[in-house]
Amino acid sequence: VTCTMWALLVILLVSSGGLLARKSRFTNLKCAVLDPSYCSYDICYLKVLGREIVGINILAKLLKGPFHNAKVNLSLWRKFSGFRPFMFNVTFDFCKYMSQSTTNLSFQKIILDALATRSNLNHSCPYEVSEMIHAEFQTLINTFQREIIVQDLVFSKEFIKYLPLPSGEYQVRLMAATDNDWKTEVDITMFIDEY
Repeated sequence: VTCTMWALLVILLVSSGGLLARKSRFTNLKCAVLDPSYCSYDICYLKVLGREIVGINILAKLLKGPFHNAKVNLSLWRKFSGFRPFMFNVTFDFCKYMSQSTTNLSFQKIILDALATRSNLNHSCPYEVSEMIHAEFQTLINTFQREIIVQDLVFSKEFIKYLPLPSGEYQVRLMAATDNDWKTEVDITMFIDEY
């Protein structure tokens, strides 16, 4: 009788996903240069930091600059037999956004706040990347003067606590432009499990 109860419990847990639950995490990263005279990517990869812990690492060198105007497009895509637009697609003036300290909840605030936890993408224009930097990145900055760094950014449920996203595979697409010309695109793919 107890073997039957254990077998039923295991079947119930497996069928409900209790033993097969996947942790929310980053699953893919792609960096594309749309204007090779503007920037290059020395680093663009996911790094396994531990069991089911994956961090984003990006080192983008700005070949021109400083720039005084920048436009960013952030969009959210969900996988349904391929990625399809889902809920958010916002284009905004990056320089204006970064110069105003805003507490308003928006898609761009959620994404940029998440990036700011592990990057030097944290100040307004003119954008000289070496001006403000986390202390842990100082050795990299001594070598390169104009670059954007994201180091070991790990997915956290805090990033999406205000987004009503059901379980599934999603992609955040970030496109950047200066002088109304798109220069680069970064696609971050992640698996999200409902908490």
